[in-house]
Amino acid sequence: MGAPWNDGTVDRGAWDKARLLPPDGPGAAARVALLEYLASLGATLEQIVEAHASGNLPGLAGELVVGRERPPVPVADIAARAHVSYERLGRVLLAAGLPVTADGTLPVDLVEVMSAFEQGAGLMGEDAILAFTRVLGAAAITIAEAAVALFYAEMGPGAPREGTDELARARAAEMATLAFANVPDALSRLLLAQFERAARRTQLSRGWSSPDGIGTGAERGGGAPEQTALGEPSEKVALGFIDLVGSTAWAEGLSLREQNLALSRFESAAWSRAVLAEGRVIKMIGDEVFISAPSVESACRIAVDICRSVAADPVLPPARGAVGYGAVVPREGDYFGPLVNLVARLVKVAVPGTLVITEEAAQSLPGEGWTLEDLGLQQLRGLGRPVRAFAAAPAPGG
Repeated sequence: MGAPWNDGTVDRGAWDKARLLPPDGPGAAARVALLEYLASLGATLEQIVEAHASGNLPGLAGELVVGRERPPVPVADIAARAHVSYERLGRVLLAAGLPVTADGTLPVDLVEVMSAFEQGAGLMGEDAILAFTRVLGAAAITIAEAAVALFYAEMGPGAPREGTDELARARAAEMATLAFANVPDALSRLLLAQFERAARRTQLSRGWSSPDGIGTGAERGGGAPEQTALGEPSEKVALGFIDLVGSTAWAEGLSLREQNLALSRFESAAWSRAVLAEGRVIKMIGDEVFISAPSVESACRIAVDICRSVAADPVLPPARGAVGYGAVVPREGDYFGPLVNLVARLVKVAVPGTLVITEEAAQSLPGEGWTLEDLGLQQLRGLGRPVRAFAAAPAPGG
């Protein structure tokens, strides 16, 4: 690729030879202005040619900002500075979603990533930290992809804010990248705030075991942390699934844009209701949302509020929900275990606009403020035995 920076010297002869300049005409002066601007940012001829070949010449301005903030160095230098082998570096960064080649380059600040990995591995074991690194990598990929998608949706080709010429688009790419450069700092602050919320939720459901139960879940009736038959640590939580009824047929009558906007409103409603009730959205699964909450009542309230929000939407089909309570295995921000499968299948029992809950959830739901209807035993797909279910609804005025 050549050196990452140059002195901004303009070489029009080289540009012409590389066929970067169009024939004399209205677009020639604009192209020259763009190339001069990129050169002033430090773009090499090789970088300009490569960007031109990929049809992303204005976008190179944004890439130059990233390179300026995080200068690349050879992979061998990263490994040497982090005091690890190339093989170990490659394994960790692959888990983070970054492919590594022996002759490649990487941002110099990845040395800090390796140092953090070594510290965590020494404390909690390499396999556990590799799994956590995959979580971090997946989150980073999602954030980066969302940022780029936002830019192209609002400022890319055909967007209302698209620049009138290549130079304007290059300046927009540079400014957007500078704005997105603030994301890591904002993310670190948000992450610390979410650490505190996650720690509170986990202590409520698991806590620490002690002989007399003081300071643990035992004083709240939860007892010491449980374990599965395989010895995996588990916690007792309330889980819920809320899905859209008949979404396949519904989607056939809408354009992709209309579907996307409507599903975004569904996701937004789920997110807001969960956060306000001290729960969280674990993930979206197509037209279905998977939530957790610190209590059965909170989970039921989230599910009911989501169904109400969907019912008030002029485009979305009706929603229905299911809530269960019991032991699950937490892993990488998700939950696993028989209870998850049970609740995911139980939601199909609910009629549009209603909520069904498991027997254990019904036993944990306060009598005041809720009404329950025994639906009897339900045979659910994939489960060997029928389970008892209840229809739950807020009491009148609730």
